[in-house]
Amino acid sequence: MLIENLEGRLARMIPEERRKNGDFISLENFVKRIPIGIETLQILIFIGALRFTGKQKHELLIEARFLMSGNKPNNKQLTLIEEPQKEYQLPTIERNPFEDAFDEIEILGFPVSFSPSDLLQTKYRGTVVAKDLTKFHKGQVKMLAYLISTKHVPTKRGAMFFGTWIDAQGEYFDTAHFPNCLEQYPFKGGGCYLLLGTVEVDFHFPTITIHKMAKMPFISDPRYSMDKEKSLETARGLHEDISMTQRKPYPQEQEINLPKHKMEL
Repeated sequence: MLIENLEGRLARMIPEERRKNGDFISLENFVKRIPIGIETLQILIFIGALRFTGKQKHELLIEARFLMSGNKPNNKQLTLIEEPQKEYQLPTIERNPFEDAFDEIEILGFPVSFSPSDLLQTKYRGTVVAKDLTKFHKGQVKMLAYLISTKHVPTKRGAMFFGTWIDAQGEYFDTAHFPNCLEQYPFKGGGCYLLLGTVEVDFHFPTITIHKMAKMPFISDPRYSMDKEKSLETARGLHEDISMTQRKPYPQEQEINLPKHKMEL
């Protein structure tokens, strides 16, 4: 469901084949049992699905080319007697561990091997974490967080947004962004932001009213260390979930003749 360009039929076949005939023991064993093309196999390698082999991605990619050369995917069956697997001796290549995270962002849309905050250039993590927000009612806080989704709400004074975030410890919290703040500090796509705001606690649930925010830069993509512009592209591909409201703003009190004083019960 989450891996782009992976057929649903194939996604169901892999665990079913493993259940019927046991774990896959190598890349060669995998391609003998699963009718898969080289492009789809490369996606699985990049996403880390073949990590059980204990081999680096560059080794698996080269081995996959050898195994799939001239072969077309078909309904493959295990043979009665399996020939010994041919081992390829490849040079050892130093691999930056963050490469996996950028592979995941490119294919899934978010990192799995690392937290988004691990990919930031800055080590600063703010003055408070989400689990402690209820202790700061009416207080001003700074937080560094990863944007999950935004909810648009029309008002008489302009567009307002509510945000949902994950802090550096993986805990969720919400924010409110009023029109005057959004004019100076708008959302700039998915990623991590440094937030400054005031905590409001209602019914034991905290929300931060944002005064300022700034999107924080990720480290350069190590897969493209020789191309500065290319090394910034993957991080730009991060997108938050956006929910837009098309209705007109709710009317104000005087527009619907609400009583000026609270009604006594």
